[in-house]
Amino acid sequence: MNKPRWQRTRTTIKDIARAANVDPSTVTRALQDSPRVKPETRERIAGIAAELGYVPNMAARTLVNRSSGLIGVVIPDMANPFFAELGRGIEDEAAKHDLRILFHDTRGVESAEREAVQLFLELKVDGLLVPMARSPQDYYGGLKAGVPVVHVNREEAKHHVTCDTVAGSHSIMQHLFDLGHRRIGFVRGPAGPWREPKMFAYRQALEEQGIAYDPDLIFTFDGTLDSSRAIAEEFLALTNRPTAVFAWNDVNAIALIHALKDRGVRVPEDVSIAGHDDIQLSGCIDPPLTTVAWPMYELGQQSVRYLYSLGHGNEPGEPDVPPPRLVVRQSTGSPA
Repeated sequence: MNKPRWQRTRTTIKDIARAANVDPSTVTRALQDSPRVKPETRERIAGIAAELGYVPNMAARTLVNRSSGLIGVVIPDMANPFFAELGRGIEDEAAKHDLRILFHDTRGVESAEREAVQLFLELKVDGLLVPMARSPQDYYGGLKAGVPVVHVNREEAKHHVTCDTVAGSHSIMQHLFDLGHRRIGFVRGPAGPWREPKMFAYRQALEEQGIAYDPDLIFTFDGTLDSSRAIAEEFLALTNRPTAVFAWNDVNAIALIHALKDRGVRVPEDVSIAGHDDIQLSGCIDPPLTTVAWPMYELGQQSVRYLYSLGHGNEPGEPDVPPPRLVVRQSTGSPA
């Protein structure tokens, strides 16, 4: 009787060599697509390996090649479609370089981010990609493992791939000004160790228009739907409400639109709402959301290319990331 799969002995290089009647070193070279092995022999060995259910031993590969072929990606929130598109770009580009990706969702918690980094280091990854890190830069600078780290959207990091958040945010503000809005609220995101480019752009745009900054118009989004509902209550409690709100991201903007509509506030008739990111859902809600499209897929691709260059001892050039793009839909209009 056949043993259950979990009781079966792991297939080894020697097992494949015996079945193929070749030397184990030939099997190793064939599975690494070495040109030293004839194509027909490589194909025959690959077929036998698949038939025997061979699974490469990553630890052995690391010892032999001094490379695991693994990249660790620390994601703040996999539930956010913004990061899903980034991850797709990372995976597609990694496959071109024969790299495998390990994702770890930290839920935006700094301690979980550090645990993920330490886990990846223990797994001997060849590099780390960290989108929108919560930990301060000196933490990453202090890593002793010598593993290259590339940050996404963190300009103060030595190695980073970034889209121009300030320019994108400024385009949203200019759009609202062009519609006639002068009292504009802003939803800031979760606190982090970085400069807040969206807040910077918001205040800069107000200053350029000669509009005084009003802290009563600043709301805080912590990444949860409950916080969007709380923002709606804060909005309703204001005596002099803003005629438009620039939300931290599309998830926040969509939740805010629903929370306000549930409380009888019409969008955009009573208040215009604009988001940031242009996730796929943004064009499907009622009303469709005005936002800034970020090239998330391209950011994912460029971050892998940058990391690959670092891992091979090269100093990467400036990443070629497309600029953000204003997408005007029906959630914004002229003030009442």
